[in-house]
Amino acid sequence: MLSPLIEEHQQVLLKKEKNFKVVQIRKKRPVWMEKVKFTLDGTIGHPYGSSFEVQDGELVRVVSKSEPEVLGTEGTISKGEDNRNLQDTDENQKLSRDDITAMKKEGVSGESIVEHLIENSATFKTKTEFAQQKYIKKKKKKHLAVFIILRPTTRLLCEMYFNKGPSKICNLRIDSLAQLLTQANVRANSKVMIVETCVGLIVGAVMERLGGTGTIVQFYPGTAPVRQAVEAYNFPKTYFTNMHSFPLNMVNTLGRNSETNPNTQASNGASEDLNTDCVPTSEDAPEEKNLNDAPALEKKNTKYTEMESGSAPFDNPEKSEEHAAKRKFIEENNERRQSKLKQLEEVRQIIKQGNMDGLIVASKFQPTPIVMALIDFVAPSRPIVIYSQYHEPLADCYLRLRERGGVLQLKMTETWLREYQVLPSRTHPVINMSGTGGYLLTGITVTRPQSGQR
Repeated sequence: MLSPLIEEHQQVLLKKEKNFKVVQIRKKRPVWMEKVKFTLDGTIGHPYGSSFEVQDGELVRVVSKSEPEVLGTEGTISKGEDNRNLQDTDENQKLSRDDITAMKKEGVSGESIVEHLIENSATFKTKTEFAQQKYIKKKKKKHLAVFIILRPTTRLLCEMYFNKGPSKICNLRIDSLAQLLTQANVRANSKVMIVETCVGLIVGAVMERLGGTGTIVQFYPGTAPVRQAVEAYNFPKTYFTNMHSFPLNMVNTLGRNSETNPNTQASNGASEDLNTDCVPTSEDAPEEKNLNDAPALEKKNTKYTEMESGSAPFDNPEKSEEHAAKRKFIEENNERRQSKLKQLEEVRQIIKQGNMDGLIVASKFQPTPIVMALIDFVAPSRPIVIYSQYHEPLADCYLRLRERGGVLQLKMTETWLREYQVLPSRTHPVINMSGTGGYLLTGITVTRPQSGQR
């Protein structure tokens, strides 16, 4: 069970206004955020959701004040009827920039600086109530270095990536991610196949829902799976027991020389498309190429080992030690290679059973060949969900699935999300909003009739 308190070596989310940053709690390690440098030593042992203020380069827990507390007793400050006579000039503020800098050097807190700015403002009392609140909010943002530490969750991580770099997660918005997980029917003990290029965000979201149960098979391009977002969840080691990975450019080997489920039928055309359309070349994935050529490499290394072991002993002790180190290095490489081959074979057998409970595809590649190559390993009456930030790839996949058959309730949807500001007498839609959160293509697999049957 995850601890409710902040602990060392954990990944946490630092929040300031609408800005987020994932950091690891380590003592005496400086962190930069919003042009402020500080350490996280003072946060250890406090509950998640606590507010901290930077004091002398360290985070100290504080209880932030609300606007009425900053102003004094609510209602004692006079307010103006409108702002028609206000003029934005430097003469309105009696405190100069040098005075504020001197106060910061003396160690005056940000709350006190804001109070001094209010007291020395010539136009604050003539502003309307809404204008006063906006003024306080603006000054707090400038002079208060208050951070909130939160536990990383799927919603917060998705919002962070979407606001900072949406291209990293294929412009996957939080509402689209929620619908993707719901349509895929991700639940405890599910067996899910995932193809994604979203820095591991979807893999982490599925792991969070599975809660350490079920099975996940992640297909990855390149030499190794990218799980940057998964590391931020602080999952225990038991969650990774049933976590498997398989190279995307080896998907075509799943149907070779093997007896698959009677409901599955290999698609040669999909295999060819998978090689040409969406899978990196062998130059981009040298590790997978080496795994395919393992017998030849093993033979070469064995021959080299035999030659070294059969050679005459070295008279020089230094050369003898170097010779022993080389032999040890070769043996370790052989062990690692054999271990990788064994793991790939285990994952291959899991996929070949053809009883996966769902398929999720959300990548920058053309989804059609990927779906056509993997849909045969999904059990009947199970969902498939394909996400793309563009409409055209899903339209092509929709037509291919209709031609193939074996999928019911095929539909393509687009979600529309708009954030609202909810404040007294000021509730309205936020002016800036995202244009689209991407598109989803969903369907349910069924058993296709065998050849000769109607």
